[in-house]
Formats: sequence, C-alpha cells, structure tokens
Amino acid sequence: MEIPVYLFTGLLDSGKTTLIQEVAGEEDFLEPGTTLLIQCEEGETSFSDAFLEQYQIKKIDVEDPEELNELFWRRCEKTYRPAQIIIEYNGMWELSTLFESGIPEDWFIGGIYSTVDAGSAEMYIANMRKVFMEPLKESNLIIFNRCGDDTDRLKFRRSLKALNPQVQVAFERTDGTMFENEIEEMPFDYSGQTVVNEDMDYGLGYLDAMDHPDRYMGKEVMFTARYCASAKASQKYFVPGRHIMTCCEDDIQFLGFICDFEGEMPFEHGDWVRVTAQFDYGFSKMYGEEGPLLHLIHIEEGNKPEQELVAFT
Repeated sequence: MEIPVYLFTGLLDSGKTTLIQEVAGEEDFLEPGTTLLIQCEEGETSFSDAFLEQYQIKKIDVEDPEELNELFWRRCEKTYRPAQIIIEYNGMWELSTLFESGIPEDWFIGGIYSTVDAGSAEMYIANMRKVFMEPLKESNLIIFNRCGDDTDRLKFRRSLKALNPQVQVAFERTDGTMFENEIEEMPFDYSGQTVVNEDMDYGLGYLDAMDHPDRYMGKEVMFTARYCASAKASQKYFVPGRHIMTCCEDDIQFLGFICDFEGEMPFEHGDWVRVTAQFDYGFSKMYGEEGPLLHLIHIEEGNKPEQELVAFT
C-alpha cells in the first residue's frame, strides 16, 4: 500500500511542532483518513488532544532511534492503516538512520520540511555544523523563523541554495508573518541575448539560473569553469562547474551545469575552460528533476581564476 511520509526536521525548539500544526490545517494537505504522527522529540510546544482529534491523528512517541526498524513500521501500518504518516524527527539523529530503518518500499517521501531558529543559526553553524546542515541538504522547504529585520536573509539563502539548489527557503518574522521574497540584484547584465558571467560572479549566476531560468532561456551564456568529463567517453555531455564553499571548508562541493556537445572534446577532466553555450531548461536524470541544460556553442582553454574557490561571504 502506497503511503506518503512527510518528514519534519530541525533542532530542538526550532518550530517543528508549530509547523506541523499549521500545515495540518491547510486545505488538501492531509488525505481523508487516519494520520499517524511519529514524534521523536518533544519541545516546549505540544500537540493538544483537541488538535489530534480534530485531524484524526494518532500519535506515537519514539525515544530511541533504534526503535525505528522494519518491524516497527509494519506494526504501524497494520495497527493504524494510515492515509499518511508525519514524522517529527529528532534533530540530533542522522537522517540516514531513518532512511535505512526498513521503511516499506511502497511508502514514499512526500516532502522534507526543515525549521531553523534564526536567532541560534550562527551559533549552531559555528559549533554543530554537521548536525545542523545535514537535514538541510535533503529538504524541500526550509523555514527560518523568529527573524528580525537585521537577520542576513540573503546570506543564509545563498548558503542554503548552494548546499541544496532546488530547495525553497522562507523567512518568518517573530510575529509569524512572512518576509516577501527579495529579488536580488545580479552584478552582471542578463537583459541581452548574451550573458557574460565573470569569475567572481559564478556562484550568484549559478543560483540565479536555478531560481530564475526564464531570465536565460534561449540566450548564450559565457563563463569560466573546470571541465568535468562524463563517466563514459561515449556520453556526449560534460559538466562545467566550480567548487563552492557554503559556510566552511568542510562544505566545499562542486556545482555545475549539464552541457551537451557534438564531435570530439580535446580537454581533460579538471582542465579550466571558457564555455559559450545556449541555455535551456528541462528534466535530466542527472539532476533528478528539472534544471538548466546547456548546449555547447564554443569551448576553449580558460584561465584559472585568481580566486579558485567560490564563496558567498
């Protein structure tokens, strides 16, 4: 039986319980029938009996990650016959523990939602970076709550989008209202038919192409990047990209675009190249979803940037 599983992650008192209560009240979020709520930690806010009854929710408390195993999930399915499952996951537990816990193959992840307390985010990044960042890499939606006017929203957003390019990031004020999505001005001109992305602007250009592909559709894009060859020589694509640091050296990763080509390619894996390509957007197995698709127009040897590592600080 196919059952959607909605996963809510975040460190203690980051707002997971409140978010679950909010989305449960949204029209069409919950399918008719029983909702099974697996609560792996309890913070200051709790679920009232009236709330559980109103939305036909049955709650199970889990105190140890070892309780999550194949037998546990089968008992949940047999006992409650849930229409969907919500997991309020302990922010100190690794996500791999859940993903490897024997969840039935016909169940599927309907969404991963993470909450972050903006007031303590910098402290956690400095002192508990791995624990803090791990679930954010997998999230579909990240909500920064308790934001003040002085919260550096663009800085957080850039770092998270570099870590997880497809994620949606939202910022909530202390009074519960949402900040509007800021339109970040790019340091390069994308109004013409050719968009030139200088070395220092690669990171922002990458994020903007992911977020606003309509700005680049059908245009020529030019940038310098490392040449990342496909796994097989017969595959007519490569991935030009740069190494990007999100918040510290341990988070360095390679972010690039899929680019197809015709003929032979005279470059080796790791070479610096200057790419001119036509921008398109669509589904690719490499992305696992929709994303930028480049069609090579011209490629030549490129100069290694003065600052090889792209940062967002």
